[in-house]
Order: sequence, then structure tokens, then C-alpha cells
Amino acid sequence: MNVQWQQKYLLEYNELVSNFPSPERVVSDYIRRCFKTDLPWFSQVDPDNTYFIRFSQSRSNSRSYTGWDHLGKYKTGVLTLTQAALINIGYHFDVFDDANASAGIYKTSSADMFNEKNEEKMLPSEYLYFLKGCDFSGIYGRFLSDYWSKYYDKFKLLLKNYYISSALYLYKNGEIDEYEYNFSISALNRRDNISLFFFDIYGYYSSDMFVAKNNERVMLFIPGAKKPFLFEKNIADLRISLKNLIKENDNKQLLSQHFSLYSRQDGITYAGVNSVLNAIENDGVFNESYFLYSNKRINNKDVFDAVAFSVKKRSFSDGDIVIKSNSEAQRDYALTILQTILSMTPIFDVAIPEVSVTLGLGIIASSMGISFDQLINGDTYEERRSAIPGLATNAALLGLSFAIPFLISKAGTNQKILSRYTKHEIRTLNETNIDMFLEEYGINKNSISETKVLEVELKGSGQHVNIVKLSDEDSKIVAVKGNSLSGIYYEVDIETGYEISSRRIYRTEYNDKIFWTRGGGLKGGQSFDFESLKLPIFFKDEPYSAVPGSSLSFINDDSSLLYPNSTPKLPQPTPEMEIVNYVKRAGDFGERLVTLMRGTTEEEAWNIARYHTAGGSTEELHEILLGQGPQSSLGFTEYTSNINSADAASRRHFLVVIKVQVKYINNNNVSHVNHWAIPDEAPVEVLAVVDRRFNFPEPSTPPNISIIHKLLSLRYFKENIESTSRLNLQKLNRGNIDIFKGRGSISSTRQRAIYPYFESANADEQQPVFFYIKKNRFDDFGYDQYFYNSTVGLNGIPTLNTYTGEILSDASSLGSTYWKKYNLTNETSIIRVSNSARGANGIKIALEEVQEGKPVIITSGNLSGCTTIVARKGGYLYKVHTGTTIPLAGFTSTTGVKKAVEVFELLTNNPMPRVEGVMNNDFLVNYLAESFDESLITYSSSEQKIGSKITISRDNVSTFPYFLDNIPEKGFGTSVTILVRVDGNVIVKSLSESYSLNVENSNISVLHVFSKDF
Repeated sequence: MNVQWQQKYLLEYNELVSNFPSPERVVSDYIRRCFKTDLPWFSQVDPDNTYFIRFSQSRSNSRSYTGWDHLGKYKTGVLTLTQAALINIGYHFDVFDDANASAGIYKTSSADMFNEKNEEKMLPSEYLYFLKGCDFSGIYGRFLSDYWSKYYDKFKLLLKNYYISSALYLYKNGEIDEYEYNFSISALNRRDNISLFFFDIYGYYSSDMFVAKNNERVMLFIPGAKKPFLFEKNIADLRISLKNLIKENDNKQLLSQHFSLYSRQDGITYAGVNSVLNAIENDGVFNESYFLYSNKRINNKDVFDAVAFSVKKRSFSDGDIVIKSNSEAQRDYALTILQTILSMTPIFDVAIPEVSVTLGLGIIASSMGISFDQLINGDTYEERRSAIPGLATNAALLGLSFAIPFLISKAGTNQKILSRYTKHEIRTLNETNIDMFLEEYGINKNSISETKVLEVELKGSGQHVNIVKLSDEDSKIVAVKGNSLSGIYYEVDIETGYEISSRRIYRTEYNDKIFWTRGGGLKGGQSFDFESLKLPIFFKDEPYSAVPGSSLSFINDDSSLLYPNSTPKLPQPTPEMEIVNYVKRAGDFGERLVTLMRGTTEEEAWNIARYHTAGGSTEELHEILLGQGPQSSLGFTEYTSNINSADAASRRHFLVVIKVQVKYINNNNVSHVNHWAIPDEAPVEVLAVVDRRFNFPEPSTPPNISIIHKLLSLRYFKENIESTSRLNLQKLNRGNIDIFKGRGSISSTRQRAIYPYFESANADEQQPVFFYIKKNRFDDFGYDQYFYNSTVGLNGIPTLNTYTGEILSDASSLGSTYWKKYNLTNETSIIRVSNSARGANGIKIALEEVQEGKPVIITSGNLSGCTTIVARKGGYLYKVHTGTTIPLAGFTSTTGVKKAVEVFELLTNNPMPRVEGVMNNDFLVNYLAESFDESLITYSSSEQKIGSKITISRDNVSTFPYFLDNIPEKGFGTSVTILVRVDGNVIVKSLSESYSLNVENSNISVLHVFSKDF
């Protein structure tokens, strides 16, 4: 290991730590965004500089917002609003309203008197109720998911380099002998009859430790330890050594950190890791034989693949722990994640004295004077807080963050220092240096064989690399390092020997030859070959447009495979009620097979079909016996018995049909009714796979249901999506339109038939003498060809369509984050009215059509310059949307007004409307006032747009400008109308909103809201 290699390792190590998401910052930003959507009058408040203060005494004050004031000397607790959220301050109050007398929210943390002069105009109880509705766990989990998706491969590569460099360092310093060093390296490729096993205590598996053994030696790898390798002659000796080690210093605590928080804690009927270790140490009911209790073999070709996957899996399961609150589980989860990264601290000497290298969380805790045990196990916030000396004056370490901001900032500083020393130029083999390199090492191009591996030792670093030719790049010569079992290699820097994670190379052996490819496998990155799996059923679905004589021949991205009924070519899912009955009597029907479906990506479909597991996992399912405690942390994949749900999720993706035993399925925390969660490792029989991409490239966004299932499979995500969706539907059925406030738009181009009858019409400038009026229903599929026509639509996307509420928004829809996650079930009928290419679409619906318990939503999607109008006349409701698909200056408020009025005329039984006069939004106001009982215009108003400003008012016409010149340019408006029958009466309400949009992360903030009852 030369100095440059060490510096490169340290640079990437500190990059992992410094980019770890700080929980305090994530939660602070989340509160700011929620203030804008839920409490807009509080949107300017900085939660990091506004204080939630508790007092032991209070007195009445009619001038203060709370009705109380307080003397500063009676303060008992001071927290910023962010910190109050992090420790779940609501747990300190049995009744939230009691907080108004004993606490307050103030602009300063220090004063002689806290009253109306320094208070913020918010009741403590109001903030507590606000916090109760916040999804801190979900939002922080998504940041962590993003972190893993970006750094997973780098983590795996860094762990491998940590392993190899640690072994070499210990060998060169005489701490392990030559045989032990060779054993540690041979273990990676299972040479010398070496087998690898996960390390466990009483069946609880460590996330990152593993055991290597053959008939001559046993090795335990403990990342983060001062000496990461422990060698003994056999398992019995290793167990005795471990028993002796846990009796020394803090070793027992440090060892337990390699297990999830869930595994460490006791259950009602079983002992966790901590109790087992205590008993082993003190010769109690457990002895050293409970080390390596299960002997679970590592089957992954690359051991670091298995470890990285286990670490990632453990990181998600840690958030599933309920200690005192979700926030406490988050905090401990954050600590354990960071501990995993810190365990890869290099043990070699640091060449740069400026760089402070942390030696693992346990060690840094000791060096800072932190009581690590109390930090993790303290029952109260105060106990945890007291674990860090001087914490009362160090706000950076308050709340759930604790030591994390310190470590992150330290790593960030280190990264900057290392960047000055580390060369950033990547020196791989290329056309300019290849001849010089081959000459320096005495290599003839022709000696690089296709049947053998040519290995050289780099002179500058002593690192061993392979020199190979790429089969898919005209025999280009590259230097690589990797694992022959996994077949995954990386190009290296030819001076340092350090792998470059962005340059992956694949090794495949075939017919006694070795093929090296950049694209992956022999196919060089082509599609997965499902035909080679010899599945019972595999075929490519054909769209309506490919079916001769189809009345839906204009549709090229959907088919009749599953809707309205499943094709006879496919096995039918088991009826839902049968599954429910089987699951209720799992003791009798546990072995019974049921058939389920799933929409998924090509890669996941391939893994499911290849490995015959529910989630495409290569891991062995370790069964959990009732009362025996968690023996592993399971991820889950959702399947459905509902063909409509499978249809929606598989469109433009893949459909998988499986059989699975009842004992493996459950419906806990599933995203929809008729959905079932199955452990990723559960064995399944794959009955069919269908490619439903319709010759389009698969969208980069996973299927909608897959997105939801991935959120749910992260164990820290506590919220029950089905429960929240059901609650929203209940509120909607009572006529509560507030469920849409601040939650963006509902918009999907899906087509499905709905129960209510309505009329629809179109008027478009591109067809000036032709109007379209549809008096009959959309067909059974929810389609109408006219609204699909490219002269009124855009590239075949419908401009007026109907669908049901089980999936409310397309994955690509901006500003619809909330409605991509939640649903309103298929009991909800949705009519999406968009604008025409250069004109208006509209509908007319009789209120008597609306049925009890089956709400109707009329949405216009995102508005960006368009105008929508809702109008009522007698027992009918109208909604019209006018605008253009391609921006045309001044169109909407002039010609667009004319087209909107023409549509209204068509819908009020005027077959050939003639609209005359000066067209502007004032004209529209007057027309609506004279023609309808009441109406609402949602429009864009600007000095730059001709006729867009409304300068008049009429009593029965409401107006809402979602865009004004002083509103941020990047934004949009929304308009949604609900029709709900309650106790025999139909309630009609409309909601209009304006939003600002951060296009980089799709975050939305509500600016203005207007609602109207019709």
C-alpha cells in the first residue's frame, strides 16, 4: 500500500461519512416544507432558531397569544422546534392542550420575561398536533434510501479494500503470520477448501462479521476492531477466545454493535443478543456454544456482496424498533448506520497528520467522554443527553443527531484536506499509455490469453492486478481487480492499484474461454433472455394497435391482457376471499398453494423467475418460529389477487404470476386491499412472465405498486398506507375536500370505465367549423378515440379520460408526490379534463348520477397558463378546461375564452355555437354570470398576457388567479372538484391552489388556496 493508495482510501472513506444525511438537517428542512403546506401563516419561521420552552410556573396574560406569560427563571427545558420534533416532545404531554399553559413558542431562548413581546403566534398545542401528523420516519428513510442507492457499490468496494489492506498491514507488522495472511486472501475466492459462514449468536446474524474455515484453521473477520482478524485452530477454540474477549474492557458492547438493535433487545419469550452475551460472560444459562449457533453458509459468490446486502438490510430493519417513539428509533438507526461506515476506518498508519481518523463509534465515544451505553440505552431524552459532557451548550449535538453532526462535519473537513493531497486524475490504461505500460512490464499483447488470467504486480504500489482484453470493445486492454467467483471486476488506477467503482467489468467463462465485457455477461448488456429459463408461460404482450380490426387500434401502450378480464392464456389468481380464509386458518392451510400476480421491472422479473423466490433474492429463507424471536430481518415483496391492480402496475413493465404457500403470506402494512406481502426469500413457483413493454423502452421509474412496496419494505416506515388511504376515503365520502389541500395535483392518463354518465364536448381552433359533442358513454374500457386524436391531443395522450382511484397519479407527474403513494380505492371515479391542443374540453354531469359511498372527482391536472371553469346550473355541474399544448402568447385569455364558451354552449344543447365580442377574461366573467347559477374561474393573470387580468366582479362568479406576476415562475396551479352524496343530498365543492415547484427534487410548496361550495 503506497501513500497515494492510502490517501485515496481515506478520501473515499470520508466521502461516505461526510455525505451521510444528518437527521437534524433532514427533519428541519421537512418542517419548513410542512409549514408552507399545512401552516402557511407560519411559513417564514426558522425551526432552528425558534424555541419550544417549558416552564414550571405561569401566570395569566390576556395580551399574549397563549393567554399566559412566564418568568425566565422558571424555565425547565429549552429546545428548538426541530429538536422538539426529534425527541417527540408530545410524549411529555398527556393532553396537548395543557401545553398552552406550561409551555410557549418564542423567538429567543433567553429572556427575563417570555410574553407577547417575544412570542411567535403559534400555540404549543397547535405545534404538537402538527408534529403528530408529520412523517419524519418516512422522509428520513427516503434520504437514507437515496444515500444507499448512491453509495452502495462504493461501500462494498471500500469494505473489500478495508479487508485486504487490513490483512496486509497486520502481516507486514508481524501481527498475523504468513499462513494466516494467505488464508485471509484465499478465503475471498474459497480456495484451499475454505467455506464462509455468517457469524451469529443464538441464531441472530451479524450484519458485517463472517467466518472462514477449513480443516486446518478458522478465521473470524470483525470490521472496526483494532485487529480485524481472529484466528484459531477450530470452532471450539474460537468460541472460547470470544468468551474471554467479551470479558475485557468494552469488547462486549463493541461486539453487540455488529447486530441490529432489534436483535439486541429481549422479546417477551426470548432472549436477545445482549442478554445472551451477558449470560455467556457470567456462565449463565447460555454458554460459548451459542457463538456460531446456526452455521449459515454464505452462498454469494462475492462475500462482500453478501455483507453489503446484509448491512443495507439491517440498516432498514433498525428503524422498526419501538423504544419510546418513532423518533428515538430513527436516532438509534442513524447511529447504527454510521457505526457500519465507521467500522471501515483504516488500521494503517495515517500519512497526513492534519487528518483525524475516527476509529469507530465506540472508540470515538470514549475519546469524547461519551457514555456509549447510556447514549444507546438511556430510557429518556435527558438520560441520553447527559451521556455527552457539555451537551447543554453544544446545540450541534442535541436531539436525535447526538454525535452524528460532529462525525459528518469532521469527515467533511478530512475530505477537503485529503482532496489537496490526492491526485484526481484517473490513470487507467488507454491508447496513449498502453504501449509504454506493456513495455515496462515486458508484456506482449499476444500473450494476453483468452483462457488464462495474466497477473502483474504494480511497481508503484505493490498491488496485484489482472491485464485483460475486453471482448465487446475490440480487444481493448485494461487492468482490473475483482472476484472470479462473482465475475465482477473494476478497472484500476495503474499507479495506485485502486479500483474505480464507475468502471465495472464483467468476467464470464464459456467453453473454456474467459470473456471480459463492459456491458455485463456474454450478451454485453442486452435484455435478459427469459426464453432460456424455460418458463411454463412467457410471451410478449401486444397492444391494441397490433390487433387487426380492434376498435382501439389508436392505442399502442395498453392491451386487453388483464382488463376487463384476464386472458385465458394466463393462470387466474386465487379469489381474495379464499386467500383470506386460508390465512385465517394458516395452521390448517399453511401448505396450501395460492396464485398471485405482480407488476414489476424487467430485472426483478428475471431474478424472481431465475431464483424462484418472491423478491428475486438469492438468500436462503430462515424461518421465524413463533415465540423464538427474530432470527433474521426480512424484506417483503407485494403481490395481488386483483387483476386490475396487476394490470395497472405491469403496464409498460413486466407481469409475473406465481404460486406460493399460504404460510409465507400476510397482509400487514400492505399498500392496497387485495395485496399480500411475501418475504423476498420465500420459495415460489413461477407460472408465467409477460413482457408488457409494447416495444417501448421500460420507463426508468419502477411500476407504481413497486414504488409503494419498496417504501413499505423499509421496516422503519411505520405508517400504514392502506389505513391512511381508507381514512382519506372516509373523509371524502363526508364531503371533506380538505384531503386535497397542499397535496399537489391528481393526474393520470390511465383509461378505465367509471359508473356515472356524463356528456363531453370539444372545441378546437385547429378545427374551426367542427365541434365534437359526445352524448353516449365512453366505451367499456374508458376510452374515446376523439380525445386520443393527435389533432386535439398530444402524441396520442388523451386530453379527457376517466379512471378509478386505486392509482391516482402517474409516476411521471410532477407535483403529485402524495397521490403517488396514497389511493382512494376503486370506489372513487375520476374524470380528468385537460385542455385541447388549441382549445377546450368540457363535461356536464347530472348530480343525480352520484351514488352514496362512491365519490366522483373532476380534476384538471397541473395548470401552467391554462384556465379551468366550474359552473353549476340547476341539477347539473359543468367543468371546462381551455388552453394549448404548446405555449402561444395570449391564446388562453382570448381565443381560449371563445373555445371555452363554445364548449359550454355545446353542453347546454346549442349544436352550433356562435360566440362574438372582444374575447378576454372579463368577457368570460360576464358570460358565466348570465348563464349559470354560480361559477369559479381558476386562471393565470399577468400584465404580459393579453386580456388575462379580470377587472370586473359579479356576485355569482368567484375567481382565483393561481399565477400572478409576483409569484415564482416555476410553479403550477390545480383545480379539483368533488361530488359526494351524503344522507341523500349531493355535496359539490371545488378547490383551487397555486404551488411553487422545485424541479430538482420535485418538492412542492402551496402558495395560495381557495375553496368554494356549490
